Amino acid sequence: MIKNYFKITLRNLWKTKGYSFLNIFGLAVGIAAASLIFLWVEDELSYNKHIPDKENIYTVKSRQVYDGTTHVFGASQGLLAGAIEAEIPGIRHAVRSSWDTSLLFNLGDNNIYQTGRYVDPDFISVFALEFLEGDRQSALSDINNLVITASAAKRMFGNEPALGKQVRIDNDESYTVSGVVKDMPGNTSITFDWLIPFKNFERGKAWLKNWGTNGILTLVQLQPQADLADVNGQLDEFVIRKTNGETTFSRNFLYPMERWRLYDSFDRDGNEQEGRIKYVRLFSIIAWVVLLIACINFMNLATARSEKRAREVGMRKVVGASKRSLISQFLGESVILATVSALLAIGLIYLSVGAFNNLVEKELTIDLFRPAHLMFLAGIVLVCGLISGSYPAFYLSSFNPVTTLKGVKQKSGATVFIRRGLVVLQYAASITLIICTTIIFQQIEHTKGRDMGYDRSQVLTTQLRGTMLEHIDVIKDQLTATGDVERAGLSNMEVLNIHSNTTGISWEGKDPNKQVLIGILHTDADFVSTMGMQLTEGRDFRPRQLGDSSSIVINEAFARLIDPDGKVAGRTVRWGDTPYTVIGVVKDFVYNNVYAPSEPLFFHPFQADRGFINIKTRAGVDLSEAVSRIGQVIRENNPGYPFEYHFLDDTFNSKFKSEMLIQKLAGVFAVLSIIISCLGLFGLAAFTAERRTKEMGIRKVLGASVSSLMKLLNREFVLLVSVACTIAFPVTWWMMGNWLGSYDYRTEIHWQVFAFAGLGAFLIALFTVSSQAIRAALANPTKSLRDE
Repeated sequence: MIKNYFKITLRNLWKTKGYSFLNIFGLAVGIAAASLIFLWVEDELSYNKHIPDKENIYTVKSRQVYDGTTHVFGASQGLLAGAIEAEIPGIRHAVRSSWDTSLLFNLGDNNIYQTGRYVDPDFISVFALEFLEGDRQSALSDINNLVITASAAKRMFGNEPALGKQVRIDNDESYTVSGVVKDMPGNTSITFDWLIPFKNFERGKAWLKNWGTNGILTLVQLQPQADLADVNGQLDEFVIRKTNGETTFSRNFLYPMERWRLYDSFDRDGNEQEGRIKYVRLFSIIAWVVLLIACINFMNLATARSEKRAREVGMRKVVGASKRSLISQFLGESVILATVSALLAIGLIYLSVGAFNNLVEKELTIDLFRPAHLMFLAGIVLVCGLISGSYPAFYLSSFNPVTTLKGVKQKSGATVFIRRGLVVLQYAASITLIICTTIIFQQIEHTKGRDMGYDRSQVLTTQLRGTMLEHIDVIKDQLTATGDVERAGLSNMEVLNIHSNTTGISWEGKDPNKQVLIGILHTDADFVSTMGMQLTEGRDFRPRQLGDSSSIVINEAFARLIDPDGKVAGRTVRWGDTPYTVIGVVKDFVYNNVYAPSEPLFFHPFQADRGFINIKTRAGVDLSEAVSRIGQVIRENNPGYPFEYHFLDDTFNSKFKSEMLIQKLAGVFAVLSIIISCLGLFGLAAFTAERRTKEMGIRKVLGASVSSLMKLLNREFVLLVSVACTIAFPVTWWMMGNWLGSYDYRTEIHWQVFAFAGLGAFLIALFTVSSQAIRAALANPTKSLRDE
């Protein structure tokens, strides 16, 4: 029986090979596209799941209220970890960690930068690091110990054992490799190439001994039986007590590792809001929409073609086929078709996963032996197969064989209505994706085009390393002498990543009970001009002028706090107990959050031991040659250090990474959904034209023109697209309005987007359907009417 069903299926596939190809290929593309998105979703949802005690690992955060706005910070005091581990019950380990730090590893003639962390020894226990070489108990016991990952060991020592090897770091101190650990998987929030005892980080940093300064990451592992609410309460009271009540505006709490990746975002009231999880949900919806479009195609074409088999059903009934056997046959055929589509989809996934990985910047793979992946594919096969086979199985099997064999057509208004409804749903989903992609693109471009307050074009940034600061004026002169450089200025942080701030600023007339968070950037006398910033009042710092050491330059947002209406140049502000004179005001510029308004900030004369040199190249120079000459100057003045740089434009564009990922994925899958929809529309148009062949013949005999016949055949599909637009437009307007509402700086939703999307959908539908309409309209009527 099964063998017979299989033969019939193959015969029907070959008999209608054009429709079969459209059916199978359309569903395969949909399954492949959805599967790729679900691989990305699966990877995002799996973050940190491999950490053995993940449910008991936390980081210390604090909610701090400034000027009515609650900010949530992840930095904490250097004294906190050791103190709370000793004094708060329920805490198993509390360890200190620096933020990601890039260090130069000197390996003979091979110098490479690698990223890692300074950590306390218990970091190894908290994250249950797996040692391949060395002893986990003593790996970070000595101040000059160095733990590296297996991949870092491979880069540095090849296949040789790394344990005990000496490594010089930053052309300075030597460290001994005391352990090699297995690499953390890519889906981990905390990654590193190396670990060095935190005691090294402490040297020369007096602020780490100050309860009033936050600057490091504190990681906490609770006892399994610990009560989180109780520990949070004790932690908050403990910090207030240690700071003598000076941090009552700040509330400390533990934030669970299980939420670091997807939920680590907070609103202006300090409440957790959707972080990356909103992208996971959005992409999941896109995947289901694409899959739905493909399944609708499959079902529509399958049910449409099944009507041509009414006589076959009648004949089978006459020769004794039961209703049950007919149902089994049609369901089996449909499942076989869906299985072929799934097999083709697997091939498409393997062919496209590399390009998809480049798009999402991951290393995703499909494993057919993973139960979740097999269940997904099997589920799609069964759902599509059973639903699309249900119509011919239950509807056709109920036909009266006598009337069927006489050629009497069964009336099926409900079926036609459902089929048209599915086409409308399919096109509405495609139009929605097109509009969403366009609005996301407009939002990104709108923000990129805003007045940033500085000129970011052709600004190259490189980190100050080694002895560069000792002869920075010589370096600047030599850079200018190349003819490629217009100006160069120093800053302790990059202009788009200013994360130093203070509440210790006061001025005459300031409300002493009002906490205000002011950003700090240490700059030299050339920074403002290098960045193309505009002074709206006063002057900038002057080169090598000692008097400017007690001066600051502020932005307009800070000036409005001091005096909303008047001039502030010459006014005195106090930073702690030290008075500073405001010598100038720069126009507000955007930093950190490119969607938010400029926040209060001041420039302080450069006194850092590290930082960045920002280099503005001249207009019209060949950038590749200019970078080569700049690199030569840097290397000559800083031997032993590779020249690494990036352009400010690239840093700026990275701020849109999430939005650009949404745009790219939505755009790609919008195109795919249109292609899938067109495949289905093409098949349905061909089927409709075939069903109405005799009608077309009669109309032509009676004098109908080709154009009138085309209008007749196209009218139905144009109407369906119109209904699809009517559904898609308000849904998309509401959905994208909510999405844009999460941005302070946002574009408007323009009606032209909907007009172009609707017009595009109409043109695509007309182009797809017209090829079949023209074919039907030009057909010789004698062929269709010879049997009448």
